[in-house]
Amino acid sequence: MQKNLILAVVLSSLVYIGWYSFMEKKLPKPVPADQQQAAAPAAQQAPAAPAAAESADALMAEAQALLREANALDASAPEKTARHAGTAAEKLITSVEAGKARYSFFIPNASLASVVYQGPVAPAELIPVTGNGFFYTTLPGEFKLTSKTASRLEFTSNQGPLRVTKRYTFSPDNGLNTLEIEAVNTSARRLTLAPWELRLGPGLDTVASEMKENKRELKAAYTYSEAGRKHPVFKEIEDDEPSAHDWVWTGLNNRYFLAALTDANFNTTRPVRRDETVGDNKEVPLLAVPMLSAELAPGERRTWSSKFYIGPKDYVRLQALGSGLDRAVDFGFFAPIAKLANSALAYFYKVTGNYGAAIIILSVLIQLMLTPLSFKSFKAMAVMKKIQPEMQAIQKQYKSDPQRMNKEIMELYKRHGTNPLGGCLPMLLQIPVFFALFTALKNSWSLHGAPFVFWIKDLSAKDPFYVLPLVMGGIMFLQQHLSPQTTDPAQATMMKWMPVIFTFMFLTFPSGLVLYWLVNSVWGFAQTMYLQKKMA
Repeated sequence: MQKNLILAVVLSSLVYIGWYSFMEKKLPKPVPADQQQAAAPAAQQAPAAPAAAESADALMAEAQALLREANALDASAPEKTARHAGTAAEKLITSVEAGKARYSFFIPNASLASVVYQGPVAPAELIPVTGNGFFYTTLPGEFKLTSKTASRLEFTSNQGPLRVTKRYTFSPDNGLNTLEIEAVNTSARRLTLAPWELRLGPGLDTVASEMKENKRELKAAYTYSEAGRKHPVFKEIEDDEPSAHDWVWTGLNNRYFLAALTDANFNTTRPVRRDETVGDNKEVPLLAVPMLSAELAPGERRTWSSKFYIGPKDYVRLQALGSGLDRAVDFGFFAPIAKLANSALAYFYKVTGNYGAAIIILSVLIQLMLTPLSFKSFKAMAVMKKIQPEMQAIQKQYKSDPQRMNKEIMELYKRHGTNPLGGCLPMLLQIPVFFALFTALKNSWSLHGAPFVFWIKDLSAKDPFYVLPLVMGGIMFLQQHLSPQTTDPAQATMMKWMPVIFTFMFLTFPSGLVLYWLVNSVWGFAQTMYLQKKMA
């Protein structure tokens, strides 16, 4: 019984962590061409000159290259973009700063060509090099910058009788920003505005250390309200799948960052995912929000507006912003426990000023709560070892009568006041906590770049010198050596190799998670020594 239980615990740990870390590589399938045409007729109906479009794409690529060059020269000096890039960049790019981010726009598209967020480790460029920029629209015409203040920009395009204006207003604290798109019929006759799209992507970049993993972490998603549920339902957009729901927010997100549209007055048309190739990455999601055609009377003005967010997936911050944006933070299968652990860590961080110390306090509190069970577990393991000879004798005597054998074994347990599951109960109770902390620490923006001591500069990254996992493995080995040993050879072999298995598992885990398990191991080792002395 114990052998199978321990095997199940270890294997389930490997399967869960393997699924979470590696099986997310499943990427959405490209949308068939006929569906793309049905969802985005604007590309076929909106008047546009092919040569002009190609020219705009070339200018966009040039502008983005200049931005990367300027950012590489000095990521902390936003106005150096124009100074280093020269007159050409001044005509193509304009930038504003708001809070910890610098937003740079490609003027002809009135789209975001660059968002550099000043993170705790290093500045992160969130918009990939290729593409037409975020909030690109398929409306006809080329935009010009008509107004700019410290937090507000306005771009205008005139295409015959149609005047289109795009206004961006930025929050000074990196909260919800505002996008307004206005179409005006300046003629004396009715005007038909063809269907068009508002686009995000392709792709969303992240911090440099996560770029290798970003391909499998990057997702297109939306949330919608469902009757009887308090919070919006989070749903990935696999492809051009049918949906009858009005969305609450839609966007692109990876491990640490989110780009989302929310509180829009055009959310009755469902978002569509398309896959594009960005560099060596195939099937990178591009999110499009289709807009229906509209009839504009002479002088009529039509406005579409939305709040948008581009920034880190700070759970507390997203909760405060509302609209269910906090649903973008993935807390895994044991989400309630993970959220509770996240809140506890935040509280202890306020007290100590160090997330490593907060993890240690949380680990000790968990162990204190499990101490009574640990005592019972140790006693149960000792009793089980003691009655092994009697159990083997019963199994040998009644091997041809399984029903009688089980009855005699249960009587044996009853006489000695033990339970075959008693030794594994504390381990079983720790598994949900472990998984919850694994997902919380893996996705926590608060721990990104959070130092502990000496060589541990980032609790969300692995230990660069593998000190914590190796020490943890050594203590687990000592604890296993001191614990009551079973006479079952298969189970004994499994227990012997568990410290080795866990050590290799933890080598690449976030150092914050390894710290948690190290504290548990030290506590367990001290507890085992005390109990052995007491039992003796």
